[in-house]
Amino acid sequence: MRIILCLLFLTLINPFSYCAETNVLPVLKVYFDGIIVRDMEYTNGSMQLIDTDGTVIDLPAKFKTRGATASMYLMKPSLNMKLRTEDYAEEADSSLLGMRSCSSWILDAMAIDRICMRNRVAFDIWNEFSRLPYATDFDGRNGTEGRFIELFINDKYYGIYHLMDRINRKLLDLKKVQEKEDGSVLVRGVLYKSGTQDILNQNEPCYSEDSSACVIEWHNAWELTYPDEYAGKAAWAPLQDAILKGKNKNYVKQYFYLQNLADYQILVMALCISDNWGNKNRFFSIRNINKNISDPDQTEADRRRFVVTPWDLDTSLGGHYEGACYDGNYTDWPLQSIPNNSPYPYWLILSDNEFLTILRQRWVEGRQGAFSIPSVFSKLDKYCTLFIESGAWKRMTEHFDGQKSRPMYVHDLAREINFIKQWYVNRFLEMDDFFGIPRTQELEDGIYELHTDNKTYETYDLSGRKVNSPSKKGFYLANGKKVLY
Repeated sequence: MRIILCLLFLTLINPFSYCAETNVLPVLKVYFDGIIVRDMEYTNGSMQLIDTDGTVIDLPAKFKTRGATASMYLMKPSLNMKLRTEDYAEEADSSLLGMRSCSSWILDAMAIDRICMRNRVAFDIWNEFSRLPYATDFDGRNGTEGRFIELFINDKYYGIYHLMDRINRKLLDLKKVQEKEDGSVLVRGVLYKSGTQDILNQNEPCYSEDSSACVIEWHNAWELTYPDEYAGKAAWAPLQDAILKGKNKNYVKQYFYLQNLADYQILVMALCISDNWGNKNRFFSIRNINKNISDPDQTEADRRRFVVTPWDLDTSLGGHYEGACYDGNYTDWPLQSIPNNSPYPYWLILSDNEFLTILRQRWVEGRQGAFSIPSVFSKLDKYCTLFIESGAWKRMTEHFDGQKSRPMYVHDLAREINFIKQWYVNRFLEMDDFFGIPRTQELEDGIYELHTDNKTYETYDLSGRKVNSPSKKGFYLANGKKVLY
């Protein structure tokens, strides 16, 4: 019996038919002396942000280039931006485009993402699906917030950028370093980032108490993001103890939140983010390392647990770290390979029945919410509409078409988004198969119809060419309808 799933999602035919208004993007103009070079250190300058309602914010700021891969695309560089006081001596918090007030921001160029939205879409999904396992001033948010802008650097146009906040102490509600009367400090909250370019030789463990980066074990390098100015034995000990000594599932179940671990794995699996399933692109944090994990007061004990937070999700939705996958050809990392290539602490608990139960339940919940096909499609459509209706996509592609050096992009954004939608439907079904969710149940109200008859229909590809038997998964025309094989 052949199962045919009929896609009734109208935006695949006309993805902008529902949009009646013309959108616009805010414009950010940044200025600093000199030219952009690889490994550019912080340089004093200024920023001017013009919102869509005409509101203008002018602030002193300093800038530096960021990212290992991003530094190879200086024609569209990613930058760190720190807002400063008039004399540049201190940080100056400010709310930009309605986001939380902070001083440190990222100007993400998305130079290897051909649709310039994967990182934002993936974080939107994550923020909707998963929250911190404790309350914060930011509604428990455990991921970045961001807005799309058009950027000018020293009055030169650079295209669409992703202005976003950072994963930091304030967002995660980590306890600040406490200064004692004797002049010493007590490290409390810690934030570690997996992966660093600061240590070139990662073949041997190396650790210096005053270093903000270390290699704990072979090719397992970390940065001490907070408190980096107080790097030392006290700050590094919790991470080293976990990775070097906590190599059993009971340790993991005591020192980590299982649902938080499950949520991160679902994100990586469903959106095929193989670049994040290893010793890079994730944060570990602890609210207060001085708390006792065995405290009878569970609230106090929980303050000593690790939390996992994602980072750099630009290879999601079939993307590739060099932008090599597009036009219907996407990364398709097999779900079955995950248990055999698991980073710490997953390789210790992927055979644990309690964790596997939570993992499956989180997909059951996610597939009806943040990971549902309508939800993912709506996020792709929202940003696709914004880019095209505002004219920003045309401006950016025409600008770089005239340059010798170019970032990765496509000209027909709507077409590319439709291919990615097809890819995600296939991935969604693979996730259902992986977790044993029967195909006979209705997948999504108003999106799919399930046909289980034995009738054979003449089948055509979307260009109208007759196909005797579809050779691969995808959309076809059968019985007058668009169907998915």
